[in-house]
Parts: sequence; structure tokens; C-alpha cells
Amino acid sequence: MNLKFEIVPAAEIQIAEQAKVFNAAFAGYLVTFPEMDAAGMARFICAQGIDLCHSRFARSENGAFASFGYINRTGNFSRLAAMGTAPGARRTGAAAFLLSHLIGEAIARRDIAMVLEVFEQNAPAHSLYVRNGFREVTRLFGWRRQAQRKIDNVIELEEIPLLDATAMNTPTDFPDLPWQISRFATAKSLGMRAFRLDRTCVIISNPEVSLVRVHGFFGHDRGDWEPVRDLMRALTTKFREAEFFAPQIFPEQFGREVFQPLGFARETLNQFLMRRELSDSR
Repeated sequence: MNLKFEIVPAAEIQIAEQAKVFNAAFAGYLVTFPEMDAAGMARFICAQGIDLCHSRFARSENGAFASFGYINRTGNFSRLAAMGTAPGARRTGAAAFLLSHLIGEAIARRDIAMVLEVFEQNAPAHSLYVRNGFREVTRLFGWRRQAQRKIDNVIELEEIPLLDATAMNTPTDFPDLPWQISRFATAKSLGMRAFRLDRTCVIISNPEVSLVRVHGFFGHDRGDWEPVRDLMRALTTKFREAEFFAPQIFPEQFGREVFQPLGFARETLNQFLMRRELSDSR
């Protein structure tokens, strides 16, 4: 099937309508998304740093939205924050048409590269990105540690403002790290808290709830993982009755150096961080 599509800026589409298209595209996906309404869609857009002025929808000849691509632009880098296709528009060329258009616009903006994350187990999407010039940078894994009942010595941790955390040194940042664990995402985080031990800081969700999400690390030197392990050990001891979860956005080195040594178990699904150079923009 070869249909013609019209490109529509996301900024011209009502958020409630975008939510309907999003829900249809991700129904039955590898991971479960909550059913989005307008408010939920707005929260997703905010959390992912999505720029609606650069994001696009593809509309088919019958007037239905076939595919969408949400763009987060940070500096001269574009990130494809989310892409999906309505079930009835799959294998029609809608996704390929839209992706090509998004790449062309990024080149026109003189962006250096476009990056994205895709589940390794999502073979059709991975294949689409490879065909369009994206290469794998690293694997991204998720980690989980059950609540602990063992009582160890509790080390006193200092809580600091999120903006102070973003000012701390970090050996790697976006675009070499996924945007979600970068200083740019941290500055926009809602409900996250920063804890420091010496010169190292970790960002987590509310530690008073049963499931604590690990958001990112700051303050450590390149190749020196011991302060990060010490901080995470202190944190999981302090809040030992909570389950800790690191989503599938942490490069594999974080697993080897931090999560595995502390008894975290790896999640089943994993992602690739992928990148496409936009050489025409240089």
C-alpha cells in the first residue's frame, strides 16, 4: 500500500486529539503506557522536553492521523522523543515518510545530529531507524532492587536543590547519555529529589513511597565509580524498605559499575541509544 501523506505541525493539533493518536499507536506495546487524556499527554510532553513547534504528525488522504514524531531539541541536537503509527496505517510508508521529513527539517535547522532510544526487542522500529542512517551507540538497561530488611549502618546524606545538582560536574551528558538522565531533564523534573554524599549526587523520585525511581548521577569523575556506588549503597540503606528501580535508559556501563555490584537485577527489556549524524548541516 502506498498512500500520500500530509505533514501537520503538532502545535496545530489539540492535545486531546494527540492523546487519542498516541493511545492507538501504543496499544499493546512492549511496555504499558497509561491511557492518556489531555492532561496526561501534556505531562508526557513536559517530562520528555518535547518541542511542539518542531514535532510533526503525518495525516493520510482520508483525514486520519497516521503517524507522529515528537522532537526534543537541546542545543544543536534533535532527539526523537517518541514516534508511533496508528494500527491501520502500519506498512503504508507513513512512518518512513514522517521520519525522512523530520530528518530533513533537522538538517535545515543545521542540527549536528539526531538521537533516539528504541527497544532492541522492537525489531520493526529498529529496522526503520537503521534504514534511515541511525547507528547504535550503546545498549541501555533497566535495573531493579527489592526492598531490604537487613539493617546496616545508615550514613547521613545531604539533600540539595535540583538546580544545584545540575551544576555539579558530570563526565558524560546529553547527547552521549540519554536525555532523560541528563542535567537538562533534571532541571525540568517534577517530584524528584537530589541527595549528596561528599561530591557525588543522585537524583531519585520520592523516597517515602514503595517504588523509588533512580533518575541520574552527578559529581563523579570519569572512570571513578566508587563514589557513585557508595552513594547508592547509602541511599538504599537509608530507604531500605523501598524497592529501587532504574528504567531502561542507563548505559550498560552503569550496570557493571553501579547496579550489579549493589544487588540490582537487570530488567528483561532493553533499549539502544541510536544516533544519526546530519552531515549536510555542517
